[in-house]
Amino acid sequence: MNPGISKSRVRRVVRLRRQQRAKHGPPTSFRNGLSLALAYVAGAIVAALLLSFSVKGSLGAVGGHGGLLPTALANAGVLCAAALCGRLLLGQLAPECVSRNSRVLMLCLVAVAADVLCVGAAVFGPDLFHGALPVRWGPGLTAPFGPLAGFLLPHLFAPVLATLLAGAGAGVALGVALAVQSVLFVPPEAGLATVLLGVLAGIAAPVAVSGVRRRGPLVRVMLLLGLFQFAALASAACAVPDLVHTVFYRIGEAEAGQRVVLALAILTGTVLLVAPAAVLLLLSPLEHVFAACSDIRLDLFSDLAHPLLKRLALEAPGTYHHSLVVANLASAAAEAVGANPLLALVGGYYHDVGKLSAPGKFTENLALGETNPHDALPPHMSALVLSAHVKDGIALALDYRLPVPIRDIIEEHHGSSLMAFFLDKARKQAEAKAAASGAEPEPVDENLFRYTGRRPTSAEAAIVSLADSVEAASRSLPSVTPAQLEKLVDSIVAAKARDGQLDLCPLTFPDLVEIRRSFAATLATSLHGRIAYPKDPEEEKDAAAAPAAPAPAEAPDEK
Repeated sequence: MNPGISKSRVRRVVRLRRQQRAKHGPPTSFRNGLSLALAYVAGAIVAALLLSFSVKGSLGAVGGHGGLLPTALANAGVLCAAALCGRLLLGQLAPECVSRNSRVLMLCLVAVAADVLCVGAAVFGPDLFHGALPVRWGPGLTAPFGPLAGFLLPHLFAPVLATLLAGAGAGVALGVALAVQSVLFVPPEAGLATVLLGVLAGIAAPVAVSGVRRRGPLVRVMLLLGLFQFAALASAACAVPDLVHTVFYRIGEAEAGQRVVLALAILTGTVLLVAPAAVLLLLSPLEHVFAACSDIRLDLFSDLAHPLLKRLALEAPGTYHHSLVVANLASAAAEAVGANPLLALVGGYYHDVGKLSAPGKFTENLALGETNPHDALPPHMSALVLSAHVKDGIALALDYRLPVPIRDIIEEHHGSSLMAFFLDKARKQAEAKAAASGAEPEPVDENLFRYTGRRPTSAEAAIVSLADSVEAASRSLPSVTPAQLEKLVDSIVAAKARDGQLDLCPLTFPDLVEIRRSFAATLATSLHGRIAYPKDPEEEKDAAAAPAAPAPAEAPDEK
């Protein structure tokens, strides 16, 4: 591939990407714009500001340390600092979320939900703790419990939910931002411990949750992380002199120590259960409203027993086998460049489901010796028949309620690429007609032989598009060698890039190099040869005596 890119090409790509971001997306997405994004963030800040006033004795409550206006200004300053911290981290770790207002609003709603849970923990936690203690401890309850308040907040909720919906980068950014603002919901003596624990949870939770595909393992991971929070709470309890004295020295005199242990166990157990329950409760609604798709939901569609895939296997077996190979190629390449391998895998499974509308029109589904239907069709009609499978695939995806990312791959896996086989056939027919009449050949409109889909806008869609073309072309190789596979893959990737099919996706040139290597390695493994087994002499005699079968007509596999 030519590494040199003209300035005009760069300007065109930048303009196309800006136009793509400015357009309306799927029906469940939102209009993009800086003003709306700022309005979403401002709304989240106002909600957090009002909630911070409701926790008595906390750093953000209106109390003896200041009136309403000074407290509101101080709280607003902390919240703005948290929002700025989240924005900076989001721009570095998950820039795709910054340019999509649907993601901005989704993260803001997750932050507000986390604030509500923090208020609930800060309000009901001390009451439960106080109720489990003897009455004689009444006057001095706040002092021993204050340093523990920050450990009872559900720090895991926001980073885990944001990671499932928008990736680990968004989870870290939101977790750290909420750790900064959580200082408003605890007493002053617990502020530093709260921020430190929140930052640790915001970094550890996204790393631990990334790659989790089932609800059961998700709950187990969150409970395991919660146990570390429990260990931190136990360490903090041992650092509080009054609690240590009660638990270890007064346990023989009264039931105070037992009550303290019981109260802490109930509180930490509640925290361990509330965060996973809230994540599972809100995950599905947020996915549907904001057109997000977690790996947990994607995993449901990776089952080859899905009704749509079973239809594909029965009605279009050639397309089904092609889709399996494309899915494996795309998944390996996506993992090599840091994209989502599960999305690439599932997108590869479903990218050609539109061929179910007319499976006999596609050559991979023709039986041996069966006549190619395109031999009797004009080239532009053949191109029209082939391009229709993209729209038919989108219709089937809507009928079977496939997630939006899978529908996007179905729509974008051909982009606006050229059907070169039928274009060449049309030109040859025009030249033959002109030669017969002695006139100049009529020009052939290239636009009649292009797909009408959207060019790939995500790394996974672009990888599936490349894998689709590479797998189809590899079937036409007369002999398979590593050098031939590398040459084939390089030519297809270079042709896609020259045609502008990769202009809207975030893949870089180093990514394309890794994708080409991955394709070549995977194809070399899947198309390996086998040793020839010795034949039975009687079978050789029968085969020599049988008449030779006619050679099947070559059928184009236009991708």
